[in-house]
Amino acid sequence: MNWFTFLPLAVMPALSMVLGRVPLPLHPSWSARLLAMTAAMTAVAALGTGVFVSINYAASLAPSAIAHVPEWALFGDDRPVPGAVGVPAALLTAAGLALAGRTAARWASELRTARAQAREPLDTDVPIAVAVPGRHGGVLLSRGMLGTFTAGELHVVLQHETSHLRHRHHRYAASGALLAAVLPPLRPLDERLRLAVERWADEDAAEAVGDRAYVARTIAKAALAHPRTAGPAAAFAESGVVQRVEALLGTPPARNAVTGPLLFTGNGFLTGSLTATTLQLDHALASFLLPLLAAG
Repeated sequence: MNWFTFLPLAVMPALSMVLGRVPLPLHPSWSARLLAMTAAMTAVAALGTGVFVSINYAASLAPSAIAHVPEWALFGDDRPVPGAVGVPAALLTAAGLALAGRTAARWASELRTARAQAREPLDTDVPIAVAVPGRHGGVLLSRGMLGTFTAGELHVVLQHETSHLRHRHHRYAASGALLAAVLPPLRPLDERLRLAVERWADEDAAEAVGDRAYVARTIAKAALAHPRTAGPAAAFAESGVVQRVEALLGTPPARNAVTGPLLFTGNGFLTGSLTATTLQLDHALASFLLPLLAAG
């Protein structure tokens, strides 16, 4: 074990912390993609490093068991992992995996409930609109929204929610929620990611409707009518309403046809490389796949 073992665990949270606090000068669609990738890779790097160190610590305690551990899961040297490192790593990794599992279970439960309710309008006077992903999902509206919003405003709402469904924004939200569960200090990135996803859907709605100010007024009306909701399906009046309204009343964002893909690709190369290092994928490739290819 050496310092290189913990390099991804040092770099990835630092990158996530910066991106959680520094606004990206990109179209919301590219911001959301970049933030979601960073969130997912950071969570995997953190859990992967913990699992890797824990396995090697267990091997240090029981050297006879090393023969049953895949070579790629062991450190390159034979130095034992000290208890001062191994014990905290094992405990924190177990806690992180438990939190990740609980978050996934909660989301699955909320999705099942939302899909069951999506068959008919919600029986409440509070204006609610939610995108429910999945084969049996759709746009879930409340009787309050159907009764108090005009046809034009409902058109805005539906354009916004169908954007969530079309681009599978629940997957973006899931990566941010996973990071927030595993590493709570990085919740600002999750919040910025959710705002980027909402802004993405806002821009799609504004383009479809052709009136940015009208979309802004509709969002403000929905936000004033009911409290913020939470869950796996993005709600119409959720996340950073003030920022969203101000953005819609300003100049439309550039599409970033060149800058967006370049930054996304560069970020993917950096985070992907660090995550591969964390999971020892290069070692696994050399140990298993290359001999198989050579034999073939």
